[in-house]
Amino acid sequence: MAQAWIKKYLTMKPEVNKIFEDLEAYSEFCVKYGYVFNEAHLYNDRTPWGEFHRVQNGKYPRDNWGRDPKPHFAKPQFSKPQFGRHQRFNSR
Repeated sequence: MAQAWIKKYLTMKPEVNKIFEDLEAYSEFCVKYGYVFNEAHLYNDRTPWGEFHRVQNGKYPRDNWGRDPKPHFAKPQFSKPQFGRHQRFNSR
């Protein structure tokens, strides 16, 4: 009798099985497209899970591996002569 109870207790329910399947598919998506994988993002549309959900619905995903970010170079502080108050008085 104890064996039947343990077997029933340890079986995976369909809801739990779906969560693990979604989690596995989401992790593969994050690795493939370069998103940060976090289990806490599951079923939250404001995270990369939302992008994964849009891909499942037929949209084209943004590829973070192939995309080149814009180079962020610091602009020169003074590109043209400055005629501020201090320079005007000190240059005489």
